[in-house]
Amino acid sequence: MTALFSTEEGAGEVLLLIHGFPFHQDIWDDYTPLLSNDFRVIKVDLPGFGKSPVLPQPFSIGHVADSLLSFIKEKELKRVHVVGHSLGGYVALAMVKKNPALFASLILFHSTAYADSPEKRESRAKVIEFVKKNGALPFTSGFIPPLFANPTHPAVPKVREIAGVASAEAVIGYTQAMKDREDEIKTLEIFENPTLFIAGEKDPGIPVDTILKQASHCQKPEIHILENVAHMGMFEKPEETAGKIQDFVMKTHTKF
Repeated sequence: MTALFSTEEGAGEVLLLIHGFPFHQDIWDDYTPLLSNDFRVIKVDLPGFGKSPVLPQPFSIGHVADSLLSFIKEKELKRVHVVGHSLGGYVALAMVKKNPALFASLILFHSTAYADSPEKRESRAKVIEFVKKNGALPFTSGFIPPLFANPTHPAVPKVREIAGVASAEAVIGYTQAMKDREDEIKTLEIFENPTLFIAGEKDPGIPVDTILKQASHCQKPEIHILENVAHMGMFEKPEETAGKIQDFVMKTHTKF
C-alpha cells in the first residue's frame, strides 16, 4: 500500500485533516494552530499530492480510502474524528463506509455525499481532456479564485501556489475518480456517530439546500452554514469554522 506523508501537532482526541483537490496538507498550515491546543491534529497528503506517491492508475475514491485506512492502522489511531474538505470529504465517506467503527465523528467541510450530476460528470470529462492537452498548471491557476466568495481574497495566491505543484497525472487521476465516485447517502444513514456539515452559503458547487437534505439522512447530524463564504472556509472564516469543529468534537468526547 502507498506510504503517505503526514505531519502532526498537539495532543488529545485525534483530528485527521484530509485536504481537497488539487491541494496537499499545507492548505491547513495556518489553520492547524487553531485546533492543536486541544487536539492531536494529523495532516496527511493524499496519494499523488504533496509528498505522497501516486496510486497506480486508474484508481477510485475507494482505493484512496484504503490508503488512508492503512495509514490509520499503521499509526494505531483510535476514535478518529475525520475532517474532509471537498475531495477529502469524499475520501472520508468512503473510509467510514469501509470501517465505521474507527470513527468517532465525521466532519464534511464543504463536501457532499451525493455523486456527481450528469452535468458535473461532463464538466470533469472536459477537465481531463484540457489537462491532457495543456498540462495541470493552466487548469489549477484558474481554478482557485472561484472557490472564494471574494475572488481577490488575500489567501488566493497561497492556495494557487499549493495547487500549482499538482502533477497532471494526479489531477487527471483524481478528476476521473471523482467523476466515477458512488453516492454515499447510505453511508450517512448507517453511521451511528455524529456528523457535522460545514457549508458556505455562496458555494456554487454545493448548494445549502442539498446539505439540508443530506443531513436528514444522518442519525446525529449538525449543520453550520457560513455567511459570505464559498468553498474555502478554512481561509474565509478560520476562527468560526475551527471553533465549530472544536465544540462539535468536545461534545462527542464523552460518547463513542
